[in-house]
Amino acid sequence: MAKQKIARKTQMEEARKLEKEGKAADALKIYRALARRKPLNADAYSRMMIILRKQKKYEAELKIIRQAIAAAEHVIASNQQAFDEKNRDSAALSRKLAKSLGLLNDKGFPVYEEPQLRAWRKREAVVEKRLESQR
Repeated sequence: MAKQKIARKTQMEEARKLEKEGKAADALKIYRALARRKPLNADAYSRMMIILRKQKKYEAELKIIRQAIAAAEHVIASNQQAFDEKNRDSAALSRKLAKSLGLLNDKGFPVYEEPQLRAWRKREAVVEKRLESQR
């Protein structure tokens, strides 16, 4: 596990170095590989979005944003399901309380979103508007 973290960190550093050297395509390849290996690699997704934004490739950026959001939602749902399975009684009570306090949406997800996820959703809306104005 520690070796994987070191390898990911080294690959992130290599990709950042390639970005600085102006080799965005090579950096994108590394970031995509990192995102495939670890579905919720927020740093890799964010760097891909930035590169594509700089290149004004908004369709591709929107696709990456949606992949990142889907990965984040999947992780949240998986964590919630794992907690629910381990703690059935307390999870049911907690869910009822949270729902009555308005802390859960209709899908049962928390109303509060992680800052990174909220930023991605905001960027998604901006890119969608930009693409709409280009059409």
